[in-house]
Order: sequence, then C-alpha cells, then structure tokens
Amino acid sequence: MNYKLINRLDPIGYLGLTLIGFIMPEISYKIFLFDFSAELAENQAMIIRSTGIPIYFAAMAFFLLGGNAENGKQLNLIRYSGGLGMIAFAVFTDFNGYFLFGLLEISLAVITGASIKKEQEEASNKYTTEDL
Repeated sequence: MNYKLINRLDPIGYLGLTLIGFIMPEISYKIFLFDFSAELAENQAMIIRSTGIPIYFAAMAFFLLGGNAENGKQLNLIRYSGGLGMIAFAVFTDFNGYFLFGLLEISLAVITGASIKKEQEEASNKYTTEDL
C-alpha cells in the first residue's frame, strides 16, 4: 500500500471517530472501551467530546502533511510516539480501544516507512540508470 494513500485514509477514519464523538459520544465511549454493553454517564459525555479536539488536530495535520516522503518520515515519528502513548494510556485506564489504536498506528508507521523507503530506492535506481 502506498504511504500517500495511508496518510489520507487514516486521518479520515479519525475524523469520522471525532465526528461521531461529538454527535453521539456514547458510541465513541463504547469503541474506546471495547465494551459495547457499557453505559455512558451524563458527566462522561464531556470527557469523550473533549478527546475529539486533539484527535481532530492530529488528523488534520496528518491529512495535510502526508503527501510527500519527507513529511511522511516525520509523521512516522509521530505515529510511533503516539502509538506508544496510546498503548501506555490503555494500560493505565480502562480505555482498551486505545491499545488497538496504538498498535494500528505503529503498524501503519512500519508500513508507510517501508513504502517511503521503497519509493526512494526506486527513485535513486531510476536516476542512476538515466545517467548511463
């Protein structure tokens, strides 16, 4: 899979999750917990909605900056650290969905890193064959 496609689709998923969190926070709560029988208390709705702001900001940054290889490398650093942060957050809270999101982000960082490396190798091979 191409890193440009991943850097466009991944933020769209998070933007969708943010939108769902603002409109129907109980669904996001169930996704974050991975417990689809959980009931959202009235005072917890604001907490779920407040998580949407940083997710929205990060998703828009990924969406806008993910088009070239150099930005893709920098975004991978954010993916690795963000994935580790989400895993740590999941360990210390009941939000088990963050564990899966963290693993997903680390996996996407590995896949996009390989895609960027492959594209750069192909570009350098093309350059050397044209010189001859």
